[in-house]
Amino acid sequence: MIVFNLRCGDGHTFEEWFGSGSEFETKIDDGSLTCPECGDTHVAKALSAPRINGGAQTPAPSTPCGMPACGTGMCQMMGDT
Repeated sequence: MIVFNLRCGDGHTFEEWFGSGSEFETKIDDGSLTCPECGDTHVAKALSAPRINGGAQTPAPSTPCGMPACGTGMCQMMGDT
């Protein structure tokens, strides 16, 4: 599923879910996509802010195995401390 921010010819903005990008194109081409506020069929994608990861890495655990018990000295993997 994919969600697009859309805008009609009258300037109303709304969201619509589609099974794929091609489903959106099909609905635009056959005129079946309409503004829920005014019924306008002149609908286009509006600007949207995509989620960008930016290459961030998952932080390393602060304890040897990453389990909460490690921080208390009760780590099963490190033996009795």
